[in-house]
Amino acid sequence: MRRLPRLILVLMLFALPTLQGCGYTAYGLYDDQRLMDTIADDKKLATTVKTALMDADFSKGWEIAVYSYYGNVFLVGEVPAAMQEKALAIARRYKPRSLTAHWFTPGKAENSDFSLAATLRADLIQARGLSSTRIDTEVNAGRVVLLGVVAHEEEKDIAIRTARKVKGVSEVTSYLMLPQRLR
Repeated sequence: MRRLPRLILVLMLFALPTLQGCGYTAYGLYDDQRLMDTIADDKKLATTVKTALMDADFSKGWEIAVYSYYGNVFLVGEVPAAMQEKALAIARRYKPRSLTAHWFTPGKAENSDFSLAATLRADLIQARGLSSTRIDTEVNAGRVVLLGVVAHEEEKDIAIRTARKVKGVSEVTSYLMLPQRLR
């Protein structure tokens, strides 16, 4: 009888990495405050908008990341001014609760975006009082955008402070949200 619980535990441990899109991450339980249905709806909305942008030639060297939390869509990237309104119009077709664009102007940084993003992620993971698994980041030439759902204002403040302390970060913009109730 004792073998069955152990077997279940082992199976769960092997299954966790495959459930990444279902609320789990490589570093443990993903404690997103949203309900699973809301997370699934947000992933579907973000994927639908991203696919529509790619179909409209936004994959030709322009980088747009698409995020959705509680049906609020965020477009983050470096896109020529002439294409920005087109990107917004495409996203509006899918009727998000709100639409926020964060357009980066071209810039250069001392460190590569990849290495800065890795350092930022490591620092967020190590920050006390912060569940970094709920925070998405975009890095562009030393400029950082934080997105996601945090449990409370203190957690939001910790994330912003942590990002600002990372060597090479020149600017931090936060779109971190508190849990919401959907009607």
